[in-house]
Amino acid sequence: MIRHQLHAGTIHVGDWLTADLTPGYTLAIVDGPYGMGKATWDKMKIDGLADWYAPHIARVSALLAPSASVYLWNTAEGWARIDPVMRAAGWTFRALITWDKGLAFLQSMHADPEAWRKWKDVTEVCGFYQREEWAPSTCAGSAIGYAAGRDERNPARAFLCDEWAAAGLRSKDADRAMGTNGMAGHYFGASQWSLPTWAAYQSLAAFAQEHGPPRDRAYLVLPRVADLRASYDHLRAEYEASRPAFDMPIGVTNVWASPQVGGGKRLKGDDGAALHPCQKPLLFADRMIRASTRPGERVLVPFGGTCREAVVCEWLARTDPAEARGYDVCELNADGVDYIGPVLAQIRGEDTRQRAAGQMGLFSCAPTEGG
Repeated sequence: MIRHQLHAGTIHVGDWLTADLTPGYTLAIVDGPYGMGKATWDKMKIDGLADWYAPHIARVSALLAPSASVYLWNTAEGWARIDPVMRAAGWTFRALITWDKGLAFLQSMHADPEAWRKWKDVTEVCGFYQREEWAPSTCAGSAIGYAAGRDERNPARAFLCDEWAAAGLRSKDADRAMGTNGMAGHYFGASQWSLPTWAAYQSLAAFAQEHGPPRDRAYLVLPRVADLRASYDHLRAEYEASRPAFDMPIGVTNVWASPQVGGGKRLKGDDGAALHPCQKPLLFADRMIRASTRPGERVLVPFGGTCREAVVCEWLARTDPAEARGYDVCELNADGVDYIGPVLAQIRGEDTRQRAAGQMGLFSCAPTEGG
């Protein structure tokens, strides 16, 4: 297997199932065959997609961290076939993202008479999945927020309970401390547990300090930690680290409207034809990576195609090192087509077509809607 080691990560050329990869990724973007017959690697029928994907999903699941996320792209029908495989592998379905390509995409259907005998499909879909290291809650709709409370490995709840007991207080006294009714159970009970806000944490600490017996260390301040705020920040960091990252961009829903990639932003082969039939907008890779990873975490892409994720990670590492993510992107280079060469040229700023389009290599601009 050929490996291209770049600034932020590695592009592997070959079958990803045999690639030498290190476990611990917190995000996988799975954009493999759709069963539409567009290339030799896409010849399986729609009814065979689930069986085909099963070993790939198994390896993705083994390589990802205990708390992680997966984006699974396909057609609506294809995703419906693969979704049970994801659920059986222990992944929790969170949302279905729809790529709306707009009315301009209808032009590609003119040559197919059958396409005009049903609702025109100008979309692709992406199933968004997560799993958490700690046991999920039984409370519907709150599995992530309350997950930590049902597991004895939750250091935040254990610390709060120990400090409250040391002050001689009962859990219901927390409501007196905060002026609330019923919130005590969320901060001290095992069911529906949630980390207190900073304001609530301050109120609890002040109440414990006032009503608890005197001692050298202030209540709710961790041993060997400077002060109350540092203690809270430490507990929150541990709590957040137990959960998959998710930072929703403002104003973005599960409908992603963007035209099909074209013009100078479409990667092309030496013959001038589109390099890959399924190039996604660069913005989508940027959005998934920023929303579902933290800086310093690693992204796994088993079916690289035009390697948009590598482009984004390299851009982040070069322009803002504090936001850098690592990655391993794998691409089979099937059909005798060199998908990787043009990608490397784009990353290194050697693609003359990109320069002609006003994009002077990768690092001249941020990912944009159509890129």
